[in-house]
Amino acid sequence: MLVDVCPTKQCLPENHYQATKLVSTLGLEVEKIDCCVNGCLLYYKEDISLTECRVCQAPRYVPRRKGMGYHKDVPHKRMFYFPINPRLQRLYALEESASQMRWHRNNKSNPNILRHPSDGKAWKHFDEVYLDFALESSNVRLGLCSDGFTPYT
Repeated sequence: MLVDVCPTKQCLPENHYQATKLVSTLGLEVEKIDCCVNGCLLYYKEDISLTECRVCQAPRYVPRRKGMGYHKDVPHKRMFYFPINPRLQRLYALEESASQMRWHRNNKSNPNILRHPSDGKAWKHFDEVYLDFALESSNVRLGLCSDGFTPYT
């Protein structure tokens, strides 16, 4: 379906392997991290070798069926971590997107009009509290928002 709507069909990868290979050349890898089935532990860093959760003792892997031969252990739950540093570096690599990343500093508006988060009280308060951070226009402020759901369950 995507091939039908894309004007340059030769640019699209033909399968999942080619798409993964294309993304990996961009430096935008993903890290897969196993999680506890109940969401209480990430099997990461010092806990990477555990086979059961040290909080609730739930098994990490789905039990293997008898007579199926040798297969890799399959975790009950897995999360995908997208490191932010390479993505921010890609945004600053091109002058056009880098100038847009500094838009909040270069395009000050009327202080009585709210048209960007940088015009809000929270942004201005942050700039007052962390003056060294605010002085560098290329520093990035990240926001975390949720609509009431728990993203890890």
